[in-house]
Amino acid sequence: MTENTAQSQKVSVPVWFWVVSIVGLLWFLMDCSAFYMRLFPGESMANMPENQQMLYKTMPSWVNIVFAFEVFGGLLGSIGLLLRKKWALLLFIVSTLGVLCQSIYIWFLSDAIDVMGAMAIVMPVVALAIGVTMILFSKMSIARGWLN
Repeated sequence: MTENTAQSQKVSVPVWFWVVSIVGLLWFLMDCSAFYMRLFPGESMANMPENQQMLYKTMPSWVNIVFAFEVFGGLLGSIGLLLRKKWALLLFIVSTLGVLCQSIYIWFLSDAIDVMGAMAIVMPVVALAIGVTMILFSKMSIARGWLN
């Protein structure tokens, strides 16, 4: 074992590191559920008002692709944090770029705000805030030697 590896394994992390990492994992697991429901709407689509159904039916496939980057980048990034790996940072950047691209569609290229109301503004802002927070948290964790 090299000296550098031995040093990185000796660095302990505070309990709140694990709390933040697990909360991030739970958020992205919920995001996975939302992604699954978007791709396979089933009965939930039938229960939506017609204008919401049309919003989802006319959504370009690239929006679902960037949503996949958001969801799975964040999920794998959270797993990376729990494994204490530096590559978590890259995955959170990918995830946040996915949120940003999806938000641009929602806010500027569709009528989602008219159809969904405030939730079409609030949820993307929350997702962006979580993504940026996870990027900053990962950077801080790397700087403190918690990730290797």
